Amino acid sequence: MLTEANVPDSDDWWLMRLANRLGDGLPRMEKLRSYRDGDALLPTDSWDAATSEQYLRFMKRSRLHVAETLRDARTDRQEVVAFRTSAAGDENGDLVAQAIWDRSRMAMQSVPLFNDVGDFGRAYITTAPDPRGKALWQIGNEWTTIAEQDSRFPWITRAAISVGYNAILRTEEITLFRPGYYRIAYRSTNVPTLPADGTSWTVTSDWTWVSDPVRTGAIDEAIITQISTPDGYGIYEKHLDTLDRINEITLNGLTLIVMQSFRQRAVMADLDDVYPEDHPKAGEPIDYDDVFRTGPAALWTLPAAAKMWESEATDVRPIYEARKSELKDLCTITRTPMSLFDSSNANQSALGSQISHQPLVNAVNRMNRVSGVSLAQAMSQSLLIEGQESRSEFTQIAVEWAKVNPATLAEKAEAAPKFKAGGATQAWIDAEVFEMTPQQRREAETVRADEAFNNALALAPATRPGVNTTGADDGE
Repeated sequence: MLTEANVPDSDDWWLMRLANRLGDGLPRMEKLRSYRDGDALLPTDSWDAATSEQYLRFMKRSRLHVAETLRDARTDRQEVVAFRTSAAGDENGDLVAQAIWDRSRMAMQSVPLFNDVGDFGRAYITTAPDPRGKALWQIGNEWTTIAEQDSRFPWITRAAISVGYNAILRTEEITLFRPGYYRIAYRSTNVPTLPADGTSWTVTSDWTWVSDPVRTGAIDEAIITQISTPDGYGIYEKHLDTLDRINEITLNGLTLIVMQSFRQRAVMADLDDVYPEDHPKAGEPIDYDDVFRTGPAALWTLPAAAKMWESEATDVRPIYEARKSELKDLCTITRTPMSLFDSSNANQSALGSQISHQPLVNAVNRMNRVSGVSLAQAMSQSLLIEGQESRSEFTQIAVEWAKVNPATLAEKAEAAPKFKAGGATQAWIDAEVFEMTPQQRREAETVRADEAFNNALALAPATRPGVNTTGADDGE
């Protein structure tokens, strides 16, 4: 039992506080997930099976998958290529830091990490040693992990928790991270109680600590690092109403198209209500639904003066123009190029394309600056785990990102000679003009050194001239 849950700043108090904050945030996580996956338009009411199946099928066809594209427009441009530290000769990236990144499979893990930041506004990196004492990064989001930052210094994590379930021991476990140590608490349960469907989760004090705090060695900070967007919101979180309007306009347009296939028809004439006396059904009411039955071989007998009327089709083009207008507004306020949704905007001039993409480039660069601080902090902790104190100084760690808006090969080929003529070094041209990765720059330096050596050998004479050691002239 957590006996000090009412004592502020105690481990018991932090576990209860953060676990209930995590549980209260699950409905928000589910809401954002539904918009990301395109399920927000689907109703949650329960009907009979037949109605529900048919209606859901129609609603699914009415979705326009926008949210994920808005996110990918930014996160697809977030790519870490190297870390630089205080180590000498790391102009092309620190190889020790790169080994930590590669060992953690961050080429793979960075994709869901940045996507979680884009979707939910926050994600987390846990830095811990593997069995060999090498640093490893584990990523998480607020489905299972949450942290509280210092109000004065938001880069400092005061406390954090991560929730998991041990299927072998049948225990639910919460790991509490505090500056300089961590602790694990558990409770027995046959099934995990943390919901995965977005319902809230409430925690009581029925948890037991496994052991005393476990120190984190040379690291005096919490080993969980929070990565967030500049404002802490998901990329499209503030624009959910606009997404709703776009989906509803799409639904209304498809509804009109479908319903117009059942046009209304009418006969305009002075028709009798009952059959005439010479008819076999004389005196009986006339069922005009049966008389004017539709079908491929149906024939209708009409009075000479009768006229036919049929309802006209409604023009749905204004509806889709309204959707396009809403989509354009959404792209504007989220700084997303409209060409991602409308191919007619793709054929722009080079200057027009650059202008339309500049807001997106600025937004990604801003996200990279904020994320870079967290990545550098996690790398500093990782280098401390591996005993690389000379490299671990946070102020000396810099994250190198791939170019957000890379130039074309033609632009690079045109620019390189101009910079060379202006006195730029080849190493600078490789990095800034050709936009090479650190590995490519190291390979280029090796190739240039080999070429210079081979050229020097080619220019050297084949044999050395003989040396006269007697002092006699030729022929003597």
